Amino acid sequence: MAEYKYKAEWPDEGLYTDCYVHQVTNFRYHWHSDDFELNILLYGRQHFYQGSALYDLEENDVVLVNPNVGHASYCDPEGTIAFVLHFPVSALKPFTHKGSRLTIPSCLTDASTRNTPVYRKIRMYAAQILYYLNQNDVFAPSMAKASLQLLIGTLCREFAAEDDNAVQETDEETQKIILTVLDYLEDHYSEKISLQDIAALTGYNRTYLSTLFHQCLGIRFYDYLMRLRLQKAIRDLLTTDRSLTEIALNNGFSDLKSFNTRFREMLMILPSEYRSRIQESTISPEYYDIQSIPADDPLIEKKLQEFMFLQ
Repeated sequence: MAEYKYKAEWPDEGLYTDCYVHQVTNFRYHWHSDDFELNILLYGRQHFYQGSALYDLEENDVVLVNPNVGHASYCDPEGTIAFVLHFPVSALKPFTHKGSRLTIPSCLTDASTRNTPVYRKIRMYAAQILYYLNQNDVFAPSMAKASLQLLIGTLCREFAAEDDNAVQETDEETQKIILTVLDYLEDHYSEKISLQDIAALTGYNRTYLSTLFHQCLGIRFYDYLMRLRLQKAIRDLLTTDRSLTEIALNNGFSDLKSFNTRFREMLMILPSEYRSRIQESTISPEYYDIQSIPADDPLIEKKLQEFMFLQ
């Protein structure tokens, strides 16, 4: 399957972006440690989970996901298409107080706001970025960069970007420690894990490590572990025919009751309800498959032109 992703980076300015248009298929529960994600629904209807909230998006709706916020979506009708664009936390550094980083709250449309001027601008700048990154001329990277900076500036200014004091800048040694912990959790999430186990792994005491984890990722250690287990369990719900009890036990939950409770807390439905809701036709062969669509597809070009020249 061909992959159509469009990327550019400007390392001297801590700036990069990647974007793609995709067919909304399975429920890919995930998060980005250092990136914002802008989701613009082009066609169809999309059920979008962010944190513990669920939004029903319609054509031209916009939602911005902050770093480290768990999110996922699935489509209502087949043929639902969304445009996704990422940009880094480091892009906001010039506007950030030393030692903290910015979050951008409340960027979400509904029927009353999706056609307001600010959201038209957001869609316009995003469409320009994709359009320019799909060009081969020498000016395209500069044009994409200008549109990206305008997009970021608009988001910060219009949605009152604020310091997230829970997350702090870290040195290289601290980053290595956290990466060691994350790698360990990725490999051992299905096992019984305590903070004391992680402390022994790293050589730091549990209190210091707990504080460090929260400062670096903006989420508590056990909350992160639970989210990771849920992510893996959702993958199994979609891609296997294992029983719910098997899925619970294979992904680190003590029993089915615990799995049900955590699943409902996070996603507001039970695993059994979710599994029965998803139709085979909306599940891609692999959990992490993204069914991307080229930017010069006539249907996508039509929507990009609509966004870029919307008055």
